[in-house]
Amino acid sequence: MDQKTELLLKLDIFRQFYTEEIEIISEYFSIHKFFDLQVIMPQTVQDSSFGIILSGEVSVSDDQMENSSRTKGDILGEMAFIQGFRSDFIAASDGAIAIMTFDDIEKLKFKKPYLAVKLVDFVTHNLVNDLRKNDKEDPMEIIVLLADENLFSDLINLIKDHLHIIKNFSVITSDKLKKILEQNTNLTISQVIEPQSLILGETAIGHQILLDQVKAIVYLRDPIKVESNSASIEALSRLCDLQQVLFSTNLLTANAIFQYLE
Repeated sequence: MDQKTELLLKLDIFRQFYTEEIEIISEYFSIHKFFDLQVIMPQTVQDSSFGIILSGEVSVSDDQMENSSRTKGDILGEMAFIQGFRSDFIAASDGAIAIMTFDDIEKLKFKKPYLAVKLVDFVTHNLVNDLRKNDKEDPMEIIVLLADENLFSDLINLIKDHLHIIKNFSVITSDKLKKILEQNTNLTISQVIEPQSLILGETAIGHQILLDQVKAIVYLRDPIKVESNSASIEALSRLCDLQQVLFSTNLLTANAIFQYLE
């Protein structure tokens, strides 16, 4: 067992992970020492990493947070999962931090999709609770509508059959489908996403699933054609399993979902 695995296993926050899972995850973390008053994980135009404090204390410059101090086992930078930016972090003592970039999560996703989803869910758990406390609005529930290109016509016909139901929801789809759906169904699209990036990033839907805003996802797939984003779809499916979100990849189950929603 290497040193990084041993350090992560000592953290109580990883108690929901098996030792074998920590061994895999540790390969994608880098360990960094920090010193008193040092800026940790400096902000960039598009922040793309998060960290877990292994030792020491870090101050968070965010007036909206009740407690600006973070210590061993606390997570830094998880806000970037949702908004693409985060607070400033200043070391309040000497210590060490384990950092993983979003690129490393993508690499983990291709190797172990379920473990990548589990890690993202774990990292954002506390943040999600805070967001729910601060979110005073009651947003309209979301339906995600996607399809492989050769199944676009099937998706359009499906939507026409259930338009009276779908209009009661906020609709998310891809940019290419948005234009087709608005032309053929007069459906208003609330948000556009890229099928290649379903879990992470500001325009992804992973954070909306974690906030319990997504009611159902329909992603019609050709069972024969191998898609380049199959790992993203698998990770999305796992996240739906974790959060108990309705997920369909074929017409029969999609019709069943709309009957249920009606």
